[in-house]
Amino acid sequence: MLSWLLGCDSTPDLRPTRGYVLISIDTLRADHLGVFGYERPTTPFIDSLAARGVLFENAFVQLPGTLPSHMSMLTGLYPEEHAVISPDSVLPTDILTISERFHAAGFTTAGHSEGGYVHGSYGFSRGFDEWSHESLLIESDAERTFARGVDFLRALDPDEDFFLFLHTYSVHDPYFPLDRHSRYPQERYNSLYWEGPAPDVFEPTGPNLNSYNRGHLELSPEGLEYFEARYDASINYVDDVIRDFFEVLKELGLLDDVTVILTSDHGEEFLEHSGLAHFQAYPETLHVPLILVHPEIRSPKRVRRFVESIDITPTLLDLANLEIPKMSGESLVPAVSGEETSPAPPSEAYAIEADGAKRILLRRTGETLYQGALQSHPANGVWVEKLRTFEVLAGTHSFVVRAFHEPRTMTVRIDRRGIGNEVIERTFEVLPDRETPLEFEVDEASRITISAPSCNTPAELGISDDVRCLSFRIWGDRLHNYELYDLSRDPNAQENLALQQVEVLADLLRRLRTYRLVPLSETAAREIDPELEQRLRALGYL
Repeated sequence: MLSWLLGCDSTPDLRPTRGYVLISIDTLRADHLGVFGYERPTTPFIDSLAARGVLFENAFVQLPGTLPSHMSMLTGLYPEEHAVISPDSVLPTDILTISERFHAAGFTTAGHSEGGYVHGSYGFSRGFDEWSHESLLIESDAERTFARGVDFLRALDPDEDFFLFLHTYSVHDPYFPLDRHSRYPQERYNSLYWEGPAPDVFEPTGPNLNSYNRGHLELSPEGLEYFEARYDASINYVDDVIRDFFEVLKELGLLDDVTVILTSDHGEEFLEHSGLAHFQAYPETLHVPLILVHPEIRSPKRVRRFVESIDITPTLLDLANLEIPKMSGESLVPAVSGEETSPAPPSEAYAIEADGAKRILLRRTGETLYQGALQSHPANGVWVEKLRTFEVLAGTHSFVVRAFHEPRTMTVRIDRRGIGNEVIERTFEVLPDRETPLEFEVDEASRITISAPSCNTPAELGISDDVRCLSFRIWGDRLHNYELYDLSRDPNAQENLALQQVEVLADLLRRLRTYRLVPLSETAAREIDPELEQRLRALGYL
């Protein structure tokens, strides 16, 4: 069997416990927790859990989206495998969730979420003896969700084994809107992170954040600081709710016989890469907390290898001594039970961006952490508004260009290795009714910038309601964007090294292309009911 069953004087004996609790704090990014070095006191209680449990320092989600990320968390499968990505998809019945597996093993199961993309109709409610997904239009109150979990625990018989899943949106935008039901005064939290009146700024609702990303709203530096302050206040509120939940576990005598995993489905952007909310795949949205609390672990342990949220299901099954079926996720029990050497053993994590065009591979080798990314553009091409940049590796490259609406002058700038040490510019006249072929050869990795002095919007021309200012459409055989970040030196992924460390990039790209994932079963489709649609719109998802 697995190593933890053999026992070892230097490692904890992770015996099966009576109960298992999985807590998902929606939208909680790792670097806003004290245990990751955050300067604000957002998570004193969660930090204390890490001080008596296992902290996985490099835990990454597969996609920064609530629906596919939670489905991966609860099935142990990559998003492309369970295929529950679009808002009208449903998990196939032949793909089992962790709740179904615990239920089949004789555990009493309960799940309480706050609806939206963790609505039971997506397949999340399957396998639960007790399930709720209360849908609040804007407000989110973790107290009520965790109180349902407490009621479930209080109703259990003394010898009843259980699995409990709790999910809250209280950290999600619009960042801390406590309602009249809360026992906690909102002012106490807000005053910890923001002094004085609120700035003149739009309310950070999902629709408003999306409008900013589309260029329809403006945000001052002070407004951004205010949003982060509200976000941190909401984290501190949830930290207090979880503290109270653990007090109940202690009151019920469960602390010595329950295993708890605390995590998140994705993080949140605050303009680290020019966007708000959580639609781009960078460390601020992919890196999440993952903390394991077990009664036999009494001193802190940190695991530095890359792990993924798909590892949560097999880890919980392993801890409960249940069969682990074939799945992409792997049990983390060996990493917890074994003594991890320094530097950490090599490890990888795989992720994708929301539209599926950008694929990410994270690799740790020794003390070096890399994030590499390949963004492939559609075969029918991409629109250039006024400027568009691509990266190309050494070789011959062929493209076809057609102007939008009227003849235009196009400038192609070739920047060898993307650092300006040798720049070549060429100018072409491009017509709207004729395809113009382009071909050029580069002897090393280069950055290609295509630009035009003018553009028009389809909306102003009466063609459609598209407000993008377009100049060209370009398509070809190698339209990609590459990214490479050394997260050990640049944890916020600000310096793209793709064209400076071509050998490293090429190695990551070769590995990334081996992830050829396909749906394991045909997903069902359904219409979204009006109440759920309203909730998703309030959260900014539709």
